[in-house]
Amino acid sequence: MTSLDPTASVMPEDRSAAGYGPVRKVLRRWPSLVAAALAAFVLADGGTDFPAILTGAALVYLGAAVLGRRGMAWPLFLGTVVMIGLGKFAVTAFDLPIEITLLMVALGVAGAVYGLARTAAGRAMIVGPSAVAMLGFGAVAAAAVLATPVPAGIVVGLGLLGHAAWDCAHFRRNTVVARSLAEFCGVLDTLLGIAVIVLVAVGTLS
Repeated sequence: MTSLDPTASVMPEDRSAAGYGPVRKVLRRWPSLVAAALAAFVLADGGTDFPAILTGAALVYLGAAVLGRRGMAWPLFLGTVVMIGLGKFAVTAFDLPIEITLLMVALGVAGAVYGLARTAAGRAMIVGPSAVAMLGFGAVAAAAVLATPVPAGIVVGLGLLGHAAWDCAHFRRNTVVARSLAEFCGVLDTLLGIAVIVLVAVGTLS
């Protein structure tokens, strides 16, 4: 016998699951949410790590490409966070003349040379672009460190937006790094890139 109840075709558990639909959609974007929170933290902390963040982003891609393991992107990202944190600690606690961005750029250049020299021909199309990107973004970060505040802010802001485009391309292709990392990095780079350019425009960086 056919039920006349219009809700009879929807099981209770189905109705319950439907209520969680929007929540699940938001939770699937957790990399973007984490990126927004981290961007807010960086800006609240003074936002002085822009060049190091740009360098770290390029290092993550290079490391994942050289290792040939997309899943290593998140551990590599955490490693860059530790490096930046240790660099700041060394400067503030011991007043050591350490410029962590330049050290990371040097590490990236060494990694790029190693990756290009040791990569098998079949993987050159993966490692090659990441190595070239490391050299390019590293040069931008180094220039930002050596320049005066206003030009440095413009340079690193554009560099971050450029890396956001790099993230977007890898997110769409789902290659080199974990897709969640590409989404996270893309949102972080976009927010920080826009923020630093705005800071320059309003005269905060001078």
